[in-house]
Amino acid sequence: MKLLLVEDEPLLVETIQTRLAKQHYLVDVAQDGEEATYALQEFSYDLVLLDLGLPKRPGLAILEDLRKGEFVLNTAVPVLILTARNSWQERVEGLKKGADDYLGKPFQYEELLARIEALLRRQHAGSNELSVAGCVLDLETKQLCVGGQTYRLTLTEFRLVYVFLSHPDKVFSKESLLARISDQNHDRESNVIEVYIRKLRKMMGKQAIETLRGLGYRFCGEKDGV
Repeated sequence: MKLLLVEDEPLLVETIQTRLAKQHYLVDVAQDGEEATYALQEFSYDLVLLDLGLPKRPGLAILEDLRKGEFVLNTAVPVLILTARNSWQERVEGLKKGADDYLGKPFQYEELLARIEALLRRQHAGSNELSVAGCVLDLETKQLCVGGQTYRLTLTEFRLVYVFLSHPDKVFSKESLLARISDQNHDRESNVIEVYIRKLRKMMGKQAIETLRGLGYRFCGEKDGV
């Protein structure tokens, strides 16, 4: 899962990144409101951790734009507010503007992880699986089952399968896939996508992921039925 952490306290950023990395989350960081706006315009996320008291642009303004559909890739992304502004009035305002949850600083990291997991589960209506065209992805064990065969995925393989199964029949450019499975410092010229597409086709079937010349890739399942 790929998260955006919008926070301007360097020590807190480092600590949260380290804790989330241990749980296999991929985390991009924006340290002010302008960086957050750029990230949300350019990349897709599964969840946003949003501080309110940001330099250059306030967190609530970013949240409002998000829910108005200004960031097409992330319109429905869950938002967990992390802030020292902990009055009930501010909590109500944040929730009314579209936040999904609210955690006041200081907080216990176990509670942060629990809230993240709860929001991500809610996205899939309580299910721990994604099942499309005969391909079943277990979100907890990170295993893929196809035609009775189970594959243990690497983290990058899991992220890529998750993207495809979450958006069947959607066309993704190479750059879009790179942005979804890598952090914000990824090499746009890398051939890593081609390498992993070949690996996934061996698991999911040769026709499961279609190459559209000049456009990108699309998951459609085996044409003869996975």
